Amino acid sequence: MVAGAQRFGWFEDVSREHGFEPLRIEGNLPHELAGTLYRAGPGLFGSFGRRYDHLFEGDGAVSAVRFGGGGAHGAHRVVQSAGLAAERAAGRPLYGSAAPRLRRIANAIGGRGKNVANTNALAWQGRLFALVESSRPTELAPDTLATLGETDLGGAVLETFTAHPHRVAARRATYGFGVRFGCAPALELYELSDRAAARRLGEIALEANTVVHDFIATERHLAFAIGPARLRALRVLLGEASADRFFRWEPERGSEIIVAPIDAPGEIVRFRTDAFFVWHFANAFERGGAIVADFVRHPDLRAIGTMRDEAVRGGAIVDMDGGDLCRAVIDSGRASMQIERVWGESCEFPTVDVRGAGSPRRYAWVATTEKRPRSIARFDFERGDAVLWTPPPGQHVSEPVFAPRPGGDGECDGWILVLVYEERAHTSHIAVLDAARPEHGPLAQAHFDHHVPLTLHGTWVGS
Repeated sequence: MVAGAQRFGWFEDVSREHGFEPLRIEGNLPHELAGTLYRAGPGLFGSFGRRYDHLFEGDGAVSAVRFGGGGAHGAHRVVQSAGLAAERAAGRPLYGSAAPRLRRIANAIGGRGKNVANTNALAWQGRLFALVESSRPTELAPDTLATLGETDLGGAVLETFTAHPHRVAARRATYGFGVRFGCAPALELYELSDRAAARRLGEIALEANTVVHDFIATERHLAFAIGPARLRALRVLLGEASADRFFRWEPERGSEIIVAPIDAPGEIVRFRTDAFFVWHFANAFERGGAIVADFVRHPDLRAIGTMRDEAVRGGAIVDMDGGDLCRAVIDSGRASMQIERVWGESCEFPTVDVRGAGSPRRYAWVATTEKRPRSIARFDFERGDAVLWTPPPGQHVSEPVFAPRPGGDGECDGWILVLVYEERAHTSHIAVLDAARPEHGPLAQAHFDHHVPLTLHGTWVGS
């Protein structure tokens, strides 16, 4: 098998679905590591023998690894969406690029789509959800990963819900948004309290139909960076199959910064700055009347093209191209935003210790995109430097997820969990890194006996 074909193995359909079963452990798992790592990503890359044009179309699959008592158990299942069930009943593709053009046109006109639930996992009030930004959440059974169905969270969610909710620890709540497309495009704002029902906070009108992938929350505000992308509605209506051709980048418009107070979401501040795009924020906090936000900045939307199926099968890439790790200071009073690139290496998928999310965080863990193979780095915002763990050749890392040590309170007091795909064995495992010393390599590895296809994001639920 050539190198390109091996790397393509990460993008093969789920080979085996199962509930929780023992995983083979290599090394010494910390006995204090107790809880479950849930991860979501595309699990089926085609329909009835036809490959999807883009990874974003893949039918979702969720993996789970439950740690405790020095051992680990793993589960893996495809999300059984209503759209997938309809296709299997019909015996042919009904949605996305695998469907015939006339069917795609009819879907676009009729507003029909498939909830692929393939981007992230959300745990809230003992419930588990698979997320994709184009649809409502899909609820799963935490103990079996069985699909329970799409939900509007008790009537709160109108049409869509972000795949990137952000927790604010001090408020004991998680915040999200949904994009409403059409003649009156808008952002719908949501709050998921730890102790109360989900609620809609309000809406923010948008200038045009656009793509908003992520946002960030502090103890007082929600902040958005809206890049100058415009939906090519005619292409969608004519059955365009390629997701990277849905939007047109218009840098002359600049990006719009929108800040909404959580307790008074109608009192928004909005202003324009130079054009850029944000796939993923890490954290944000309040400082002296300003918002300090840490994120990965991209010059445009070109990263969408790197996730097309033809690029993947060429063996040139295995995940999203990286951008610049930046820190921005947003001054709503002066309608200004100052951005500083804080690290010289391209990266993506930033994460922090969510126990203090929404307040100042010194460290962020990221996946680098300049190293071959990809590396996991812990970046220090105070020192402006990073330490890295680079896996052996032929192993490919996913987004890092922080698992805190029970009873600990330091930002590095815990572990970094990374799903790793191994080319040679065509299997996957969870690498457990010491969050304070990730450069020392895995303390232990929990091995599946099969591969887990590419996952995009995940969450940790402590026992």
